Amino acid sequence: MKKFDLRKKRTLVLELDPRNYYELDGVLFNLNTQTIHGVRNGNIHPLVGKTKLLYQREREKGIPKALHRSTSSTNDTFIDSNHQLFSYDHLIAIDTNTHRLNGSDVSITVAFHLKPESRGSNNISCSAAILAVLEMWNVKEKPENLGWWQLLKSLEYRPDFFGTIGLVVDSDLGNHDLFNSRQKPIYDNCYLPENVTLIYASDKGGPEHLSTRLIKYCHDLASDFYIPHKLIMHAKGIFPGIPGSFSHFRQWQIENEEVRQFVDSHCF
Repeated sequence: MKKFDLRKKRTLVLELDPRNYYELDGVLFNLNTQTIHGVRNGNIHPLVGKTKLLYQREREKGIPKALHRSTSSTNDTFIDSNHQLFSYDHLIAIDTNTHRLNGSDVSITVAFHLKPESRGSNNISCSAAILAVLEMWNVKEKPENLGWWQLLKSLEYRPDFFGTIGLVVDSDLGNHDLFNSRQKPIYDNCYLPENVTLIYASDKGGPEHLSTRLIKYCHDLASDFYIPHKLIMHAKGIFPGIPGSFSHFRQWQIENEEVRQFVDSHCF
């Protein structure tokens, strides 16, 4: 039987808008709907502002490890990370792996799209597809953020990506609030579009978090595409990059590749 390490406790943290402390008498947890509501004078009210949901794991030393952090795209506040995700019209997980190859840095970015289509009483049906596999050489700074920018720029020409988008990433958590409030650019002078919200996920988050499964799939698929002899011997599709940002760029045509599948009935 597998032994569990009881020292690594997991905790849930709700970061409430400070106005709730003055405008409400308390909060109500509805375990049936996995939602949180405010209470004032015995009546139920929505919480004020945006509430951030954080799952974390204690470490033997130092601050806890963040596993998932998100806000809902609606006025509802959930205590289940998956309910938070499915409040968005689109979920896009994106991850970048960088390797050293023959004196150059090669960054592989994978983006995976999950779209809730219909909702039942106990399940949600989704469509899913690999959105992009990008290859960039000798990125000058923040390959992860450059991957976000490249992806979001490509969506400007996709009318099917209307509505709210939850962008699931595993880096730069300390800047997420500034990115999401458009007080800081995610890359160079580029800010998040108004309909996009960053969601943090760790690939060590555990099977109960869909965000963990999504980011781990992108990480593993990016590793699959890092095949040194293939990258070097096959120059088809490689173009010069943007001077000062990266030296070369390629977008993989995945319909010609055998790729691992994202199949997990427990996610839905």
